[in-house]
Amino acid sequence: MVYNKENKDLEEAILIKSAKSASSKAIRTSKALGLTIKIVKDNKIIEVLPDNSTKVIQSLPKPTVAVSGLKKGMKLTIKDGDSKN
Repeated sequence: MVYNKENKDLEEAILIKSAKSASSKAIRTSKALGLTIKIVKDNKIIEVLPDNSTKVIQSLPKPTVAVSGLKKGMKLTIKDGDSKN
């Protein structure tokens, strides 16, 4: 198989569809077993209890990266503030 943009787009679409399906099944299974699930919504980690009540576990800081300046396929690195470079 020749690796080209069409194949890459197809692989990406299959991967996204598979991830959505797997997470839906995991959520459905967890609820059926009476387990809690954790989600991230509005910069908060939220615990969803089996009775569908919610509890905020932690507030997350808003991203400091200007998302508008990012492009698909860019490689991001995290620099340690304590490193002496």
